[in-house]
This record gives sequence, structure tokens and C-alpha cells, in this order.
Amino acid sequence: MRKYPQSRLFNFIKKSAAVLLAVEVGIFGGIYYVYHRMNTDRDFRYYMNNSYTFGLEAFYSVGEFFNKQDRTRQLDQRVWAKQFPVIGNKLEESPEKQE
Repeated sequence: MRKYPQSRLFNFIKKSAAVLLAVEVGIFGGIYYVYHRMNTDRDFRYYMNNSYTFGLEAFYSVGEFFNKQDRTRQLDQRVWAKQFPVIGNKLEESPEKQE
């Protein structure tokens, strides 16, 4: 049986697929790490509230979508209002989702 050399294009596609898979695994790992920190650390959620509001809003939205009884947002706002009174006044003025 004859063996034919693999084309350069096939080698390029194979290496590109391996790199793409590694990048996807890395991105997934990073997203999971951030989600896990937001899910377990209120101080990290406070940092996200100040720096990346859209990310924290997405976290709260996903939690409320899967569990209608999720009150993480309200608990965080109460704790932050006690720890940081100036910020607590701003949170009370902003419109909240009320059910």
C-alpha cells in the first residue's frame, strides 16, 4: 500500500483546529472562573458593580431567569447600602425590578 504525503493545507487545518479548540477551552475556563467568583463572593460582585455593570446585570438576570425566587440582587443592595451609605442612597433612587 502506498503512502502519500499529507498536503500542507491539511496540516494547516489540523493545527488551526487544535489552536481554536485550545482558545475555546481557555475562554470557557475564564468565563466559568468569573461566574464562580460572582456566585460565591459578594465583594467581587461589588467590584463588578463598580467596574463592569453589564456583567453583573447579566449574572443577576440569569439567576432570576432560572430561579424566580432568587433574591441575590436585593440582598447585595441591602448589604452595600449598610456598608457604603452614600452608595445605598443612589441604589434606593434607581428603579428596581419589582414583581
